[in-house]
Amino acid sequence: MKRILRIVGELRTSLADGGIEAMAATHEAALRSSLSYRLFFASLGLLYPAAPLLDLLKELDRQVEVSGFDGALGSVLDLLPASWCVSFPPRGEEEIRSRPIIVFGRHGSILTPFLVAMALERSDLKMIGASYVAQLGPNIADRVFAVHLSIPSLRRAARRGILLRLGAWLVAKLDTPIPRDVARERNRTALTQAGEHVLHGGALLVAPDAGNPKAEWRTGIGWLIGRLARSERAEAQVLLVPYRVWAPILGIFHLLSSNPILRALGRWQYRRPARVVFGEPFPLSDVIDRVGTDPVAITRHLEHRYCGLGL
Repeated sequence: MKRILRIVGELRTSLADGGIEAMAATHEAALRSSLSYRLFFASLGLLYPAAPLLDLLKELDRQVEVSGFDGALGSVLDLLPASWCVSFPPRGEEEIRSRPIIVFGRHGSILTPFLVAMALERSDLKMIGASYVAQLGPNIADRVFAVHLSIPSLRRAARRGILLRLGAWLVAKLDTPIPRDVARERNRTALTQAGEHVLHGGALLVAPDAGNPKAEWRTGIGWLIGRLARSERAEAQVLLVPYRVWAPILGIFHLLSSNPILRALGRWQYRRPARVVFGEPFPLSDVIDRVGTDPVAITRHLEHRYCGLGL
């Protein structure tokens, strides 16, 4: 176990220093040199498709550089055995595609940001994402305002099912831990930069729901909106747009599995098209008029409003 923990530390260091390709090289070297790590990784593969996911992520940043963001997104969506579809509200599609917006909703699965990006067809879309997402490569990092999230224990991560949460726990373990006060300051810097992107007319994707479905939304979205409301550039007329994605994460794991039975199950789970639905946009000022600029009050209002939409 000590040997495996040491290798995990090496993987974390290589990811922080050189991105996903450096981590993949460290992983390959560990497979060649350590029998215990080979056995550990093979056992992990029985529960979670770590190897195909690593290959997919390793190629993703290269594809962004070669074929652009849309091309890279399309290659990820090619995993789906069925098509996908998007639904806009009766009013507001033109505004959603052109105005400065914050698109918010539940994270859902690893496909969520890809499906939302493809549905919006906006080259200026960026997202607030976990810090380790920005380490996948410089081209992806250019699209992400990185925030540091708390790392769940395996016991807490498994409360929604071992397969669903094991991946999130493993990936989070590869993130380099930093002191809480440093993480808080970096998160505020990232949110400030995200706000500037919106004020300059851009689109921003935020998934404020916590890993625990019973927990309240994270207040970062409330802090961001409160800061935007206090900006001297309020004339930017920022719109808030709720979204929901139907793309079962278990199906993704099954589609990537080396087990043909699980792959068949994944195809059955995606027998219907994945769906992206956008709700009607509403002005940021509506929220401020109702609850003021307190981040907690803003976040609770948005969560309550979102749940009331039935998305």
